[in-house]
Amino acid sequence: MEQFVITNALVYTGHRFVPREVYVEEGRVAQLAEKVNAPAGCPRLDLGGKRLVPGFIDIHTHGAMGRDFSDGDPEALAVTSRYYAENGVTSFLATTMTLKEPQLLPAMACVKNAGALPGARCAGVNLEGPFLSYAKRGAQNPDNLHKPDADMFMRLHEASGGAVKLVTVAPEEEGGLEFVKRVSPVCTVSVGHTEADYDTAMRAYEAGASHATHLFNGMPGLHHRNPGVIGAAFDAGATVELICDGLHICDEMLGIYFKVKSTDKFMMVSDCTALSGAPVGKYEGIFEGMALNVTPEGFVLTDTGRLCGSSQPVLFDIGNLVNNVGIPLETCLKMACLNPCIKYGFADRKGTIEVGKDADLVVISDDYQAQVTYAEGRKVYDRSTEGKIFNADYLNR
Repeated sequence: MEQFVITNALVYTGHRFVPREVYVEEGRVAQLAEKVNAPAGCPRLDLGGKRLVPGFIDIHTHGAMGRDFSDGDPEALAVTSRYYAENGVTSFLATTMTLKEPQLLPAMACVKNAGALPGARCAGVNLEGPFLSYAKRGAQNPDNLHKPDADMFMRLHEASGGAVKLVTVAPEEEGGLEFVKRVSPVCTVSVGHTEADYDTAMRAYEAGASHATHLFNGMPGLHHRNPGVIGAAFDAGATVELICDGLHICDEMLGIYFKVKSTDKFMMVSDCTALSGAPVGKYEGIFEGMALNVTPEGFVLTDTGRLCGSSQPVLFDIGNLVNNVGIPLETCLKMACLNPCIKYGFADRKGTIEVGKDADLVVISDDYQAQVTYAEGRKVYDRSTEGKIFNADYLNR
């Protein structure tokens, strides 16, 4: 296992950046000090004062570079894990689309049998569909929607080897609340892609739901006579995920919500799709019967202008929050690194740079680009030698 020392680094220690050296041994942080005591001849990486942060944990991401986890193809996991490493992500939940059970089963088996990946680590499954509302399905295929079905969920969960960490449900649908009661002891149940009013959402949280899927998107807006899911998530103390790219939620609303809800409850997600990493243009064949457009800003839109996930990574969103919303970088790192680990049981190993934890480390630039990414002490991306990872298959679409 690789041993090395990172020197001349500004290390994020969980609250602030401080000058430190980091000694990595056997895939973990072995020492963190102003001057570490490493073996003679140990390789040293001088960061020249650059910032060193924990690896990002993206719990809601569907794919990248023309590949989607719902394909059930092991190569899709390998390709996307490298793309995530390029963008500083070291762990992710493979997020599925709304599909019928026979199509979802191979995707579950793919995660179960994934093994080691060349970049970021797959930490489980996020089952975003198919238990969603027709009216708030977004870009999901309406033909594949399914009433909340706990038995179906249990079959998918078993097929994944128990890897489903998160499932989204529209609680107002027939059987929705019973679904929450049965499934919440098994994994996190999230309210999303829903028309639920405040009372229904609160009943779902009282029944065991504890999260909200890409808050503000795929649900009614915050209204002064019906606070809806947004208000219920606040009152229930639920954790929420946010796409902070400035388009899914305007910067002004992001600023307001950060003022009224504790940042301990926020998780930053990308909602990246198979078009992540694609150049500007129009693409057909990514989703059945739908043409999608990547804008110059990196957003993914249908021909009618409907949002269809994102093509921007979490690091882009961090830059937006810092530069346009005024959120401190330290707060963003808590939401992008530590909070997901606390929620999904990884905090003893990941989420902060501490002695004994996995050496999931990212060197970032002042313009919020990952320069070097380490996953469990293994270098999985180096911008100086690899540049931008690109899938030439896009040119053939």
